Amino acid sequence: MHFAEGQFRLRRTPLGSEVTHLELAVVVGPDVYDFHRQDTERYILTNLNIASELLRDVTLGANIRVHLVRMVILTEPKPDIQISENITSSLKSVCEWGQKVNPDADTDPLHADLLLYITRFDLVLPNGNKLVRGVTQLGGVCSSQWNCVITEDTGFDLGITIAHEIGHSSGKAECVKDMPVLGGSVQDWRPGLFYGVDDQCRIAFGSSATACSFTNGDMATCRVLSCHINPHDRSSCTRLLVPLLDGTECGPSQWCLKGRCVSPSTLGSSVMVHGSWSSWSEFSPCSRTCGGGITYRKRQCNNPRPAFGGNVCKGQDTEAELCNQQPCESTQLEFMSQQCSATDQQPLSVSPDSGSVYTWIPAVGYSSGDAQCKLMCRSREQDFMVSRGSQFIEGTRCEAGHTIPRGAISACLGGKCQLFGCDGVMHSGKVEDVCGVCGGNGSTCQFISSTYSGGEAGEYVTFLNLPLNASQVHVINTKPVFTHLAVLLNDKYVVSGDGNPGLSIKYPSPLEKSPIIYNLYLTPDHLPQTEELTISGPVTDKIHIQVFRKYGQEYGDLTTPNISYQYYSSEAVSVKRAAEGRWSTVISACSVTCGTGIQKISQHCVDVLTSDRLEDELCSSSPQTADQLQPCFQPDCPPSWEVGEFGACSAPCGVGERVRSVTCVQKQGTVKVIHTGLHVMPRSRMVSVYVWSPVIGQCSKTCGNGSQQVWFSCVDHQSHLEVPEFLCDRTSKPEMYTQPCSLSICPVTWRYIQGPCSVSCGGGVAKRVLYCSQRMEGGDGNRDLVVGESACQSVARPAEVVECNTEACPARWQAGELGDCSVSCGMGVAVRSVQCVQYEGGIERVVEEDSVQSHVVMGSSLGLCPAWARPALFLSVPFFASTYQNPSPSRPAIVLTVPQLRPPHQSPRALTSSICGQLLLQDSGTIDLRNVTQMRCIFAIGRPLDEVIQIKIISSTLKCQQKENIALYDRRILMRLCERMTGKTLKSRSNVLLVRQSRLTPGNGMLLFYQSMKNKKSHHGECDVQLFSPSGVIENPIKSAAASNTQNCRVFIDAPPAFRIQIRALSVLNNTDTNFTYILIRDVDALKTTIFRGSQLFLWSSSGNRAEVEFHGEYQQIKGIFRAEYSYINPSEEQPV
Repeated sequence: MHFAEGQFRLRRTPLGSEVTHLELAVVVGPDVYDFHRQDTERYILTNLNIASELLRDVTLGANIRVHLVRMVILTEPKPDIQISENITSSLKSVCEWGQKVNPDADTDPLHADLLLYITRFDLVLPNGNKLVRGVTQLGGVCSSQWNCVITEDTGFDLGITIAHEIGHSSGKAECVKDMPVLGGSVQDWRPGLFYGVDDQCRIAFGSSATACSFTNGDMATCRVLSCHINPHDRSSCTRLLVPLLDGTECGPSQWCLKGRCVSPSTLGSSVMVHGSWSSWSEFSPCSRTCGGGITYRKRQCNNPRPAFGGNVCKGQDTEAELCNQQPCESTQLEFMSQQCSATDQQPLSVSPDSGSVYTWIPAVGYSSGDAQCKLMCRSREQDFMVSRGSQFIEGTRCEAGHTIPRGAISACLGGKCQLFGCDGVMHSGKVEDVCGVCGGNGSTCQFISSTYSGGEAGEYVTFLNLPLNASQVHVINTKPVFTHLAVLLNDKYVVSGDGNPGLSIKYPSPLEKSPIIYNLYLTPDHLPQTEELTISGPVTDKIHIQVFRKYGQEYGDLTTPNISYQYYSSEAVSVKRAAEGRWSTVISACSVTCGTGIQKISQHCVDVLTSDRLEDELCSSSPQTADQLQPCFQPDCPPSWEVGEFGACSAPCGVGERVRSVTCVQKQGTVKVIHTGLHVMPRSRMVSVYVWSPVIGQCSKTCGNGSQQVWFSCVDHQSHLEVPEFLCDRTSKPEMYTQPCSLSICPVTWRYIQGPCSVSCGGGVAKRVLYCSQRMEGGDGNRDLVVGESACQSVARPAEVVECNTEACPARWQAGELGDCSVSCGMGVAVRSVQCVQYEGGIERVVEEDSVQSHVVMGSSLGLCPAWARPALFLSVPFFASTYQNPSPSRPAIVLTVPQLRPPHQSPRALTSSICGQLLLQDSGTIDLRNVTQMRCIFAIGRPLDEVIQIKIISSTLKCQQKENIALYDRRILMRLCERMTGKTLKSRSNVLLVRQSRLTPGNGMLLFYQSMKNKKSHHGECDVQLFSPSGVIENPIKSAAASNTQNCRVFIDAPPAFRIQIRALSVLNNTDTNFTYILIRDVDALKTTIFRGSQLFLWSSSGNRAEVEFHGEYQQIKGIFRAEYSYINPSEEQPV
């Protein structure tokens, strides 16, 4: 009997061995199935493939072809199979059970030469050794009693165990020399294409194990399995000395093959493997209970993975749908806010030994797309944003960053902003039509548009009540200087409503479906130019759109709104069916009301259901008969007088008479009957006559050219009184029309255009351009004509200068001039006054602060003392003093730039103790770091943007074995040095160089010399600015007309290494609402950027001593629309310098 222990190797035999064929039956124990579940079959086949590859490798002395005749996966224990610590008894029970199920006849397709039983039971030898991995009887393959093998499932080394045990069981058996009844061997596949390195780690070390994230150069990648065992510890790896499975990816376009990492170029095209999808997973539970969560399912391109130059899988790996879309009580923005605020108690660590607690709110409007879904939140206190976790909850709404189709929804899924069609399916492409119907054709609504120019002075007047389900609402007002729009939503103002124009807004937020979007656009002079209101709809709430007029109509067209609006409405639109016509016989009315007349018989095309008249083309064929005329008979007409012609006058002159005949006749049919009987002649009477009379409306203007409507009413011709319209002939009623009307000439009046305010806060003034205007008549309507100012002498003249921005400015510190130094040489003190001032009402006044001292004392140095005094340490560059007094907590600290001067004829002496933490600004100098007291000494060298810095190391006593070194940082590169440095010359790529010396042994260090030189390769733009002063003002630089469009203007701020930088915005005059105009501030040391859009003032602080301010869009074109002040901050005191 043979036992396989944990470490073994296959026995080599002479090459060219005879090929043998092993028919194998595999039985998988229930404990293995419980561990691998639905992946059991693929896992066992993978290990069989490993074993099969080893057993036919002639270089190992093997030449066996393994044929799998059947596999039995036991899900319940079999009573006859008893696996226990008695390994011999266990093997015997498996072999006996196998004899019962294995057909005896070798010709039976299910007959197996060997039965392999796989278990996860920890096998143990009689001596207690638990390193055993398998057991079999030597040469037992052809035995009727011992033709079985037991192997322990320990991961992907199970394949090696199987091969090892089969090799010992086979021996020189004769039963494996015949070909199997059924052809084909174990599937020839690459198991690593189905089990990646993460899968192999999970099988070997447990479900939480993952592949090692770094490599060991001493070990071949494909010959060892390296895994992170603890998911919270990524600093160490556990290694298992088993090779990675063939087909495991080991590098870019490289895969493991027989323990080597190979690329397709070294192999033939026959090994190419195209990727194939796994089956879909089950749909996940809905991520939200309301508001539109997401349910999704996934598949992987690992069945197998593409390898050796094969094609990747085509199609999507994720399918997702929106679910539980009924509205929540909270908005989408509030749902995002809850997730941000849940991290309030988690400190933000800007360095390993410090952390700060902030209040977190959504970064809506500051971030978009995939970045927003990374749980991107914004600090309420300091207005910067950072990712507070891996991702938002699935279904959290996001801003796509680009225009999305009608009805589409963008939501977070897996940390990415995904687009869902109006049908709720991800990437379906389904859109809403203009009526708001998903996948509709626009036939269920009608387009409505109109204009409005009315309103009342000082009042909000509703000019549009949106009907329910209205969609694609678009309202524009092109005269918003003295008028503005307002929106009343469910009796609550959400845009304007307080008599002042509203700010641009998306209500309730950009995350909601169909928000109310209001934008106010300004002219270059910052005057209102256009108002725009859009609602995509369909509208589900009561919305009234109103306009406010500051002045009445009497002030002319400049004060009148010019509003145009349009939308689609489904009201009064019924579903139309295709009309179906039929021919119908129509008999006209008789041509007379009494006696005999004629009537027309004709064929008309009518609707088969409603009998309404249709066009003849809608009937299928021509009418059966042509039009006909037939007589009609009415009751006899009553008798009437019939008069003849007058005869000649009876007298040639004077008075005579003429006679005519008068006969009483009655028409009976077509015959006139003369009545000679006595009939009384009818008495004359007045008959009422009714006619259409014009009615002229009121003129639309009180002066100048206007228009008036003319319509018609039915009146009694005699009395001129209005009567009901049915008394007139309605067929002859004229159409209503409009005609011009001309009244008195309009009076002159003062008008003006107001310019921008002189200040952004504290009370400024704005100038008005006044002009005298009169409304005149013209061919194109009324227009304002500017006339001489003398014409307006009788009209009160408005003020030409008015107050504006009267709110007080934020308080600030104001420092006075520095007084004389208290000594004539060496280190003394100088005094200056510092007071808190605030600009308000046009003047700058002092704010009373009891805690503020009136004077600040600070160190100063005027020069070296005489020769008899103690020698001062010398550095041939100016540097910022590192000592500070203790200013008040709310007062800015003060830094002086102090040049150290040396007497004539005295050679330079290197600075040894006070260089650390300084910013050096002179063009050259010698620096001695050999006797500095700090173990880590950091200083910086700064020069203009068009220069670089060259350092020559004169000497070095640093010990590399003790990890002592010097590191050089510039904006683009980090270089760490220690060995063979003496005499070495180094040059920076930018104008600022940070130097850090790390040493352990006192006295060790470097002596170096630096100098600046012109930079032959410019890394900055013509509009870039470099700032080194402790404080100052930043104003947006602008490009020249010839500057490249790809280069943005930047401001670089560099402080001494011991300081941080604070930037406070003073004025932001950007009113554009585009994604292309913004300010980007980069915290260089933290590799973090913050973007500011709009006109909101902000306060920003760095985590290190370097900051870059980058301007985009209009900031590079209009000078002075951004101003800010910056200052250094001492981290130990948190006060600006």
